[in-house]
Amino acid sequence: MERNTKSIKSSLIAWLTFPLIIFTMILFVYIYFVLEKNVTNFFDNRLKASAKSIEYSIGIKNSKLFVDIPSFSIELLSSNDQGLIYYSVVDEDNRLLVGYESLLNKRRLVDDDVVFYNTEYNDSNLRVVSYKTSLYSAGKTYSAYITLGETKEERDENINYVLSLLLIIMVIVIVSTVIITLIAVSEGLKPLNRLKRIIKKRDERDLDPLIFNAPKEIEDIVKSINILLERSRETIDYIEQFNSDVSHQLRTPLAEMKVKLEFLYDKNDKNYIALNSLLNNMSHITEQLLLYAKTNPNTINLKRFKKQNLNNICKEYSLKTAPRVYKKGFEFAYENIDEEIFIQCDQILLESMLDNIINNAIHYAVDENGNPTGTITISLERHNNTIWLNVKDEGKGVDKKLLKTIFDRYYRVDSKKSGSGLGLSIVKQIATLHNAKVEAINENGLKISLIFDIPKH
Repeated sequence: MERNTKSIKSSLIAWLTFPLIIFTMILFVYIYFVLEKNVTNFFDNRLKASAKSIEYSIGIKNSKLFVDIPSFSIELLSSNDQGLIYYSVVDEDNRLLVGYESLLNKRRLVDDDVVFYNTEYNDSNLRVVSYKTSLYSAGKTYSAYITLGETKEERDENINYVLSLLLIIMVIVIVSTVIITLIAVSEGLKPLNRLKRIIKKRDERDLDPLIFNAPKEIEDIVKSINILLERSRETIDYIEQFNSDVSHQLRTPLAEMKVKLEFLYDKNDKNYIALNSLLNNMSHITEQLLLYAKTNPNTINLKRFKKQNLNNICKEYSLKTAPRVYKKGFEFAYENIDEEIFIQCDQILLESMLDNIINNAIHYAVDENGNPTGTITISLERHNNTIWLNVKDEGKGVDKKLLKTIFDRYYRVDSKKSGSGLGLSIVKQIATLHNAKVEAINENGLKISLIFDIPKH
């Protein structure tokens, strides 16, 4: 997976949250303009009604227009005690009947229509209504221009108040939606997270089918995984069968060659001794190669592993191996512990591993003349939450610098001695199969330990 690939959760949250925020912002702008228009219409109508009140107070006396209304009454009609009011009534001769000078702007008037406009007057921003009205007396027409303006504090205050409420509601809606989205996404991804935990919890070598009550959306994924696991199991079965066939096909001709050799030569004959040694070496290398392939962690079938008593396995192995060790001239000892240890293991593989370590000890724990030295000991020990299965000899040990490399494939401490160089590499592979660490230290000889994590009860 690429490093920059986003998780499904973050993608879902992004796709749900960002469109919502953008939509909310667009809705907010739309509502702002609609609200401004409605508020403006409301106050314009109120302003027009106030102007009409002024119109009703205009009269004709002595062939002249006059306005009979106190100025404070005009201010009360429109201002609602907020802001300022400016007004004027001008006759056709541009004579100011009442109000403020220069408030009328005849260029704004078109025909006799009522017009509303924004303007600046006396350092104040005004919303103004202006229109022309006519009165009739004695067959004569008298015209007057009524102009009424008010500052916009009340309008802005009402718009800001409503917008503030709207903004609070939208913030609450967005936050609630984001929280609900997070909860919904988490709930929706629970099956995937559960599948992830199941896979993570499994042993990486466990090839049994996944048993998972998957929802329809990930049912195909689980099926695909199980198909891959089944194919892997079939491949491992094939490799095991192949190793078995190869083992049989190689062992048979080697056994036949040994039989023929015994017919052809006397056992004390130098040629017999040399050829027999060569055949034994070939058989050993063949067995080691097959065992190495068989214990590959990637091709092992874990169904062979069962919960068994490690004490009994070590005891039985010691009883079987002791005669062989004594025959090589070494002493042999087995040291058990009182605690019974159970591990998930393959007994045959464990015994093969112990064989390799014992053979390594028999091979190298000798003096300058090739004579066996000391005792080979198998022991079990507890160190805190770990159990150590040790095989210790009393030979010369290994150079400290080489202790970490003796488990490498084809590595041999003494290249002059025969051997496949696979023995301790196989030991490490089998330890890995049993989830154990392997360690080699010098302790009056070479001590190889398998360390199992087994907490105290």
